[in-house]
Amino acid sequence: MQIKIYFFKGTIILIFSMMMILESRAQLGRNTQEVWPAIDMFYKISDRSRLYGTASATKLEESSYSDGGIGIFYDYFTYPLKFTTNFIPERSDSLPGKFLWLRGGYMYSATPPNAEDPFKEHTIVTEANGRIYLPYKVLLTFKNRFDWRFVNSDFKGRYRPRLMLERDMKTEYLFFTASGFVEYFAYFGDNPLNRFRTQFGVEIRVTKHMNYEFFWNHQYSNSPEVQEVDAFGMTFKFYVNRGEKLIHFKKKKPDGNQASLR
Repeated sequence: MQIKIYFFKGTIILIFSMMMILESRAQLGRNTQEVWPAIDMFYKISDRSRLYGTASATKLEESSYSDGGIGIFYDYFTYPLKFTTNFIPERSDSLPGKFLWLRGGYMYSATPPNAEDPFKEHTIVTEANGRIYLPYKVLLTFKNRFDWRFVNSDFKGRYRPRLMLERDMKTEYLFFTASGFVEYFAYFGDNPLNRFRTQFGVEIRVTKHMNYEFFWNHQYSNSPEVQEVDAFGMTFKFYVNRGEKLIHFKKKKPDGNQASLR
């Protein structure tokens, strides 16, 4: 009964949060509007490594344009943090207590065949990220991501530094993580389409193996060639540990009649 009460109150909070996002969308100006749904899967291999898979999409409102992508990555965490505060975030999606976070993987994205401006993109992703635990139980992450992109057979590399702050919060009935970051897209060569984005979001723990995140992402028009964009996203995140079963079946004990038939 208590679990049902927790789930009901968590659902109410989630509904009100989504209503606030929809209301803020209605108040925005004439910026380009996008929706970013995604599904992420994390498979913990050991105390230092995991696999990460993702499937995402982009849909422009008031337009037929859309695209989607899938990716698979390997994460490695190393070097314990002995020089910072003593708290450890209660995260499902990270391996706490490690300073250096390395990632490598592949991502494929494309538009539907009938799109107005079709493209196919193959991307090799490499990351070297540092994390520091700040006072007041705030986690600071500095991401250094390099995308080695092949768009319609043309090479287009870019560097994506991101500075992110996160803090775990809990109530009597709900555990969630509030986050925000700023990110810059620096393209190699003479590409003038460098971008600057900021994002704010909340990730709610639904069950032991599933979280739900919703966020607002804003891209600034830092040049005439770059549009101002407001994107609203939602991501379902699933977490599995090596050797752990998502569903546990309890064996039913035979009653007296069943035992007598053996």
